[in-house]
Amino acid sequence: MAEQKTNEAIKRFKLFLRAHPEIVNHVRSKGKKWSDVFDDWVIFGESHEIWKTYGVDIEKKKKETKPAFNWNKVLNAVDKIDTKQWQERLDTISGALTGIQTFIGQFTQDGGQSGRAGQDGGQNVSGSTSPSRPSGGTGGEQRPFFFRRD
Repeated sequence: MAEQKTNEAIKRFKLFLRAHPEIVNHVRSKGKKWSDVFDDWVIFGESHEIWKTYGVDIEKKKKETKPAFNWNKVLNAVDKIDTKQWQERLDTISGALTGIQTFIGQFTQDGGQSGRAGQDGGQNVSGSTSPSRPSGGTGGEQRPFFFRRD
């Protein structure tokens, strides 16, 4: 249990170091021990003044990493939305969904009539196992699916 907490602390410490590469540079240039830096992090935390000795301005970093929420940015983004383009996209999606519903509806309408299709192995009238090709159709009407009627 204690080892797991230690591993989590080390991961958080590494994240802290990635956010503040100045510390890494300072430790390497001054020849400090990482265990001492880790101890400082555990004892003092991430927002203590001790990090100034390592070349980090914590207050400046806080201001940089926490931008204020700005309603003007949100409203500007909403104003830039092209409503005609979105309406066209929604119409396209709506048409596609209607087509899918119609396609599925064709199968559900046959409900009782297609009960024997599974009994004969799914073969159509010509004996072919491919239901997507009509048998012997060289011209005339082309249907993407061939369904026989009993």
